Amino acid sequence: MGCGCIGPSKDKYSVENLLGEKIHEPKTIKSKYPLSDYVKKVFNLINKVRSNPSEFVSIIETSSDKYVRELNGRKIFDNNKIKVSLNEGKTMFEDCANYLKTLQPMEELNFCDDIVIECPRDEKNIKDINYFRDKLLKRREKLGIEAYFKDSVRIPEISVLLMLVDDSIKNPKKKRLTLLNPKYKLIGISSSDMNELSFEKEEDKNIKDLSGNKTNQNDNTNENNNVINNINLTENINKPFCAYFTFK
Repeated sequence: MGCGCIGPSKDKYSVENLLGEKIHEPKTIKSKYPLSDYVKKVFNLINKVRSNPSEFVSIIETSSDKYVRELNGRKIFDNNKIKVSLNEGKTMFEDCANYLKTLQPMEELNFCDDIVIECPRDEKNIKDINYFRDKLLKRREKLGIEAYFKDSVRIPEISVLLMLVDDSIKNPKKKRLTLLNPKYKLIGISSSDMNELSFEKEEDKNIKDLSGNKTNQNDNTNENNNVINNINLTENINKPFCAYFTFK
């Protein structure tokens, strides 16, 4: 999720610096599950907001000014990296900023393997809106999960930003109030990205080719494989992504 910095900023929590600088202080996550870059960054950003909510007011305000606009009569968040439909737009960003101003610092969440609901690794179930709910219902009571939601924005910094604003038509502010609820102590996060999974398959194929198996490519095998990988990553940029969040 490496995004280029748009420009210098005096505020380290500006959108530019969130997307361009590594402000995520590393916090070790002990987990039996593979931890994607998305999971690690989102976990740290959520805890940063919980540790000092008012310090993130500026990113909400800056985001509203720079990236919330109307397109063909629809309100959208558009920062050239990703476009996301909004409901109320600037009004909800203002509401979020005002809410953050009222909060006191709270305890950071601890990552908990016991409540992680693993994301699917196939395109059909990543898209299926009922898949998460069905998996959760089977384990929710046993695991003591008190709150949960699904997200579909693959850029971690923007994912957290839009979860905080939570400008959805159905159940607006639910994600925000969950992330910033001081009673929760534990969080489980998993993610699946068809871009990354496609890349993994290409890497596996290349490893097999280099091990001595026959290929249909010419003598420039390594060079061609690099080109194939780049093309796949570019062409698959809009492939499905999902992240599951659970709280206790």
